[in-house]
Amino acid sequence: MTVPNPDLPVGQEPVRGRPRDPRTDEAIMAATRLLLTEVGYDQVSMESIARQAGVSRPTIYRRWPSKAHVVFEAAFGTATGGQTLVRSGDFETDLREFARRAAAFWREPVVEAATMGILAERRRDTELHIRTQQLLDDMIRAELAALVRAGTHQGVVRADVDTDTLFSLLVGTTFYSVLVDGRGDTDQLVDTLCSLVMQGVQPRTKE
Repeated sequence: MTVPNPDLPVGQEPVRGRPRDPRTDEAIMAATRLLLTEVGYDQVSMESIARQAGVSRPTIYRRWPSKAHVVFEAAFGTATGGQTLVRSGDFETDLREFARRAAAFWREPVVEAATMGILAERRRDTELHIRTQQLLDDMIRAELAALVRAGTHQGVVRADVDTDTLFSLLVGTTFYSVLVDGRGDTDQLVDTLCSLVMQGVQPRTKE
């Protein structure tokens, strides 16, 4: 029995024969990022990516099963590969940095170009699942959960705070504010959002 490779996206089979050339992968990723910012998601195709990268379409399809998978990997697999949040020891300071980074993430040109297109793809295909998306969500949720635990130890966050809801609040609000409302005032957005969060997570005082 063949055991599925957990490191491959859903629906993508391992390539038999010679190992993948990382230079080819990076050429495809670079081509996809360039096209996203130049022509937008709708105009990007597997053919245009192949032409820009100097490879064949079958070369791309051996690695990713659809345009959405290639775009997601190019936009999110690289944009989120930076350093994890280095905590200062003060929950509110670290919360502000988390929110600031979330807003900055949505402002990245490649991310902005890819996001709406992928959301539209998911509306058309509810079965679309990109493994990188789950890895990304898990990584950010874990980072936020660690931040909340630290806040609890500092005595400024209740132990019963739901980190999944807090994740949705922070990531969802920054997403909507930046990509839907088009807000450019990151500092004001972070100030307002974190002020509301702090009011909600603080330990309740006994009357």
